[in-house]
Amino acid sequence: MPKPTRSWRRKRTLLLRPLYRFLARATPPRRRYRNGCSLRQQAGAHAPNRSGAFAVASVATGLCDHACMVDEVGNGGQSDTPPGMERWVLLRSGFARAQLRDQALVLSARGIRHQLLWREARWWLAVPEAQRELASAELGQYARENVPAPKVAPPPKIDSGVVGVAAYLVAIWAVWLLDVNGAFGWDWRSAGRLHVASVADGELWRVLTALTLHADIGHIAANSLFGAVFGIFAGRCLGSGLAWAAIVLAAAVGNALNASVQPESFQSIGASTATFAAVGVVAAFVWRTGYYRQFGWRKGLAPVFAAVALFAFTGVGGERTDIVGHLMGLVSGFVVGLALARLGLERAGRDAQRFFGLAALASIVTAWIVASA
Repeated sequence: MPKPTRSWRRKRTLLLRPLYRFLARATPPRRRYRNGCSLRQQAGAHAPNRSGAFAVASVATGLCDHACMVDEVGNGGQSDTPPGMERWVLLRSGFARAQLRDQALVLSARGIRHQLLWREARWWLAVPEAQRELASAELGQYARENVPAPKVAPPPKIDSGVVGVAAYLVAIWAVWLLDVNGAFGWDWRSAGRLHVASVADGELWRVLTALTLHADIGHIAANSLFGAVFGIFAGRCLGSGLAWAAIVLAAAVGNALNASVQPESFQSIGASTATFAAVGVVAAFVWRTGYYRQFGWRKGLAPVFAAVALFAFTGVGGERTDIVGHLMGLVSGFVVGLALARLGLERAGRDAQRFFGLAALASIVTAWIVASA
């Protein structure tokens, strides 16, 4: 028979390595105590007696520092106990010592004597029979008080949301540069701002064009930051195309509602209405789809509370802040989010996402074309 080559021996070693590791974990450490008794010897002679009980070496012999009688759980406790020996029972077992470490700590805290023993290829937690009821009650109470909390099921990720945010940033910065440079000889701000009197006269495109206009670099930078953050959230939940179609729709409705309650001389520009529309869409969608409902009504309403808190902290400050516009955008986004949670359009597929995204972009372009006519 030919001798195995070195490469074959190496392959054999790699194949058998998991088995070697398992055997190494299953073999208990041979710990030595001051009287020379190992842990295996402490577990004693594991041959059952007539009643099925297992005995550990006797204290009187001086072989072990904890020697006692260990009775197997559930055998009825009718073993022959030699005089002068204490009966112990097995309460819990595990394949690793670490599995019983917390339970042993509980018993130590309650002053209940216990031992961790290795027997029949597993670890056992043993206590004196006189303290079995107390130990069982303490461990049961510990288990009831330490039930692991159910994991939060996050909303399914449709896509990264980056594509929609990139399109949003390109749109508002392109219009801002055109406005600053007076491209094509137009007065972009006069043609596209939200003017209540003009909207009342039928210039409805202003509810869309006003979203892409900004007063200065600080204004557009702030809307870029917050719009990108909440746009990412919306895109991850709904998909970039559907998310930004919903945001544009909700923002346009929010501007229309804002124009309906403001005086005729009121004027407004900026994408902040769209930003709060995104907050409302995400909050309503996550709430109605019930991802946090399993934790009770308080945590179930966490997305709604978060949306209100964001509005309170970021939507009402500043002298030139359009508070009513922010509120209308938030409310409109919330209504649109509720509708989307019932329709389930986020699962329509990539082609549908592209359609919704192009529709949102086309609505903005069309509004500017009409404004320039």
